[in-house]
Amino acid sequence: MFNASSGTDKKFVDTAAKASERRTFPRYALSAEAEVVEAQSRTRMNARVSDLSRMGCYVEMMSPFPLGSNLKMRIMKNKTPVLVQGRVAYSSGGMGMGIRFTEVAPEQILVLEKWINELSGVLPFDDEEANEGLPALATQVAGNETAYVLNEVIIALMRKGILSDGEGKGMLQKLIH
Repeated sequence: MFNASSGTDKKFVDTAAKASERRTFPRYALSAEAEVVEAQSRTRMNARVSDLSRMGCYVEMMSPFPLGSNLKMRIMKNKTPVLVQGRVAYSSGGMGMGIRFTEVAPEQILVLEKWINELSGVLPFDDEEANEGLPALATQVAGNETAYVLNEVIIALMRKGILSDGEGKGMLQKLIH
């Protein structure tokens, strides 16, 4: 039973509140398979991703990697993979780990964005041909949140028809160079 006056429960609530305040982007519930490889030892494990944001995800696994571990991940949703690199930001034995993305290839950002649009209820961009060759934020996504947000704004303006494909692609090229 939850006891609001208990110091232990209050610490748990305070810690959870502080963690949610640090998040820049909202999380969305997701059920996807993941293959996780720890960079140094090359230990490979299968796991389940239970939530996703633009900057990271939560991976459920019995033996999570230690805090600060660098990882490579393949997340599979509906037979579509997304490849990312990340760092363990939170680890809880027997439960799982929170991963903060450190590097996402440009072509993977569009797939990740499509998943997030589906999960958030925003209609995904339907014109697949317009996506081909569409430059996105290059790498080091987590290292430059301002560029990532600007990237998102440009893509949104293109989707709404405010910017032509040529104008948007030109701006995105300048952003990544």
